[in-house]
Amino acid sequence: IHVIDDSKNEKRDFTFSRSLLVKYMKYFDKCLKKISDQDEIDISIHCDAVIFEWLLNYIFSMEEFEKKQQGNNVLKGIGGGGTDGNSQPKIEPDSGKGKSAIQQYNGPKLDIKNAVTILISADFLKIDRLVKECLDFFVEHIEEISKV
Repeated sequence: IHVIDDSKNEKRDFTFSRSLLVKYMKYFDKCLKKISDQDEIDISIHCDAVIFEWLLNYIFSMEEFEKKQQGNNVLKGIGGGGTDGNSQPKIEPDSGKGKSAIQQYNGPKLDIKNAVTILISADFLKIDRLVKECLDFFVEHIEEISKV
C-alpha cells in the first residue's frame, strides 16, 4: 500500500496481508473480491501517513489479541467443567473486565488528540470495531476532546 501524505509531501509504503486488509477494513472488500488471492496488489491512498500507520498497528495488534483470546478460550474448554453442558467451551470474562478491547490489548492507544481523526478514518475504511471503540472513548472523554 502506497500512502501519499499530501500535507507533509511524503510517500510511505506498507506491506499488508490481503486477508487482514479485507477482514478489518471492509472498505476494500468489494474492490478486492474480483482479484485472485495469489495476485499482488498495488494500492495508493492519499491520507495522513501517521494515521494510516496507526490503523495498521491497530489491526496487527487486534489480530494478535484475537488469536490470544481464541487460544485462551480453547484452553478453558479443555478438561472437566470447561463446558456449558452442550460441549461448547465456556467463555469466561477477561481479567480486564470493564475495559474495552482497545484498552486490553498492547496496540496503539486512542488519546484526546487523535480520537477524532481515527474515528473519521475508521468509519471511512469501515473498521467497525474501531468505530465502536472510538465512540466509547468519546463518551468517556467528551469534555477533553471538545477542548482540543
